[in-house]
Amino acid sequence: MAEEPADPPSKRWVKPPPQENVRAAVEKAVQALAGQSAQQYIWLGAALRDGRWLLRVLDDTLAIDPADGSVATAAGLPVVPAWQVLVLHYLGVAARPAPRPPQVTFADLASGRGYAGVYQNRVIRRLCATAGRDAATLAAAAERLGAGRIPGGDAAFAFTVFPRLTLHLVWHAPDEEFPPTATVLLPENVEELFCTEDIVVLCESLVARLSGRTFH
Repeated sequence: MAEEPADPPSKRWVKPPPQENVRAAVEKAVQALAGQSAQQYIWLGAALRDGRWLLRVLDDTLAIDPADGSVATAAGLPVVPAWQVLVLHYLGVAARPAPRPPQVTFADLASGRGYAGVYQNRVIRRLCATAGRDAATLAAAAERLGAGRIPGGDAAFAFTVFPRLTLHLVWHAPDEEFPPTATVLLPENVEELFCTEDIVVLCESLVARLSGRTFH
């Protein structure tokens, strides 16, 4: 039996480029924000000014237009897609989870176990190869983002990433046998604010900021 010819390239499924995935995520987030109340925005830590919601994120105050999903820095520059989606998802939270101290790791999350390898590569290993390669570099980077020092490891910092979400970063110095290591501690109910994929992106984006990248 003759083998059927393969579909021409024009008929084959092609994975959408990243910008299309981002566009779809933003459109979905905007739809979710359409039903969000002003009281919930305020509970999440945002303040309305001149038709835009202002939200403190790390070391900057971002301006958000829920109507089109645009997110800009205090200087008026559009943020990178990862932060845009994270901010929109945060403002779209419908629940009001109780405050919990950052005490669990990503691996402790039931839904995070399948992402453990991805998380380790994209967050912990990247951190220890960049801003976390030594204590002085990490301390300077953390302080630039407004983090405060806390007890733990050889160095530890508390990051108020969003008004209702604080993360702790605990760093351990290298020794003769092992390179530096680090742990990001999360509130046990963090999944009431973000899904698993968002948590990975959030931690990865924090590492990027520590490594010198800007919001825009």
